[in-house]
Amino acid sequence: MDEQLLSQEEINLLLKSLGKEEKKEIKTDKEVQPFDVSALEHIYAGRLPSLEFVFERWTSGIKRGLVSVIAGVPTIVKEGVSSLKFSELISKLPFPSAVGYFNLHPFKGNFMIILDPKLIYMVVSNVFGGSAKPYKIEGKEFTKVEMRIIERMLKVMYAELEEAWRTVMNVQLIPIGIETNPAILMFARPREKYIVLRLTVSLEGGDGYVLLAIPQEGIEPYKEMLKGVLERSTEDYEKLLKAILGVPLHISVKLGYTKITLGELYNLKVGDTITLDKPTREPVEIYVKGIKKFLGVLGHSKNKKAFKIIQDVQE
Repeated sequence: MDEQLLSQEEINLLLKSLGKEEKKEIKTDKEVQPFDVSALEHIYAGRLPSLEFVFERWTSGIKRGLVSVIAGVPTIVKEGVSSLKFSELISKLPFPSAVGYFNLHPFKGNFMIILDPKLIYMVVSNVFGGSAKPYKIEGKEFTKVEMRIIERMLKVMYAELEEAWRTVMNVQLIPIGIETNPAILMFARPREKYIVLRLTVSLEGGDGYVLLAIPQEGIEPYKEMLKGVLERSTEDYEKLLKAILGVPLHISVKLGYTKITLGELYNLKVGDTITLDKPTREPVEIYVKGIKKFLGVLGHSKNKKAFKIIQDVQE
């Protein structure tokens, strides 16, 4: 009964060897890390000159276009371009957010333009004469008035994006819808990669972001073309210049402005006179696509109203 199968020395050696084996296994587990193949799946916008060209044209285009929505010319700065999974992009958006999603033929997949709710609140306040101060995101749905402003902003951005792309290739933008709750967006796989351009739009008193999200798989078939499309011959440049010089531009003349009360507006009738702030002999301001470009004087030419340019203005 007292006879042992193993001596104490043998037991000690066995325990010692088992301890070494366990330690070795733990070390191996720490050294081995899973490899994420998706980390290699990137299309960098910087390697696609034409895509960068589209971004620059779109940025300058919406600066001009938003003048029709915002009282004044906003400052728009390109912050950068990144590559994000769809799930990462959506998870970073607050509620509410304005997500306009659309198709851009011939590309496949859903593109997105995302508006910062703070920017929307500031624009609404700006439109109705308030200050563009930062607003707190309260986690509630946008009002009908705010949705109308969102629709107007997206309409401008859609038109300018389509115009920017057409300098590179023929495209057709088809709006699909607007979603204010990013959490329920399900039109892409969670791991699907998006190229995301981030812009900062500044108004007097605050700023907010605008995101343009492009499905990476959608532009993949056109990657080589987007790499080389800017390598044009002299003849191509002449054709492009001719096309650009033929683009129609909207010119407007600002006679002046004044302020009236709501009661005065209500009582206005045919025959009433509204006095503006500008003296009669002071030059009028001439705007090209919403940007002040010239000063001039009013007159007439061939039985039509006209203005004569007297000074070039660099705004």
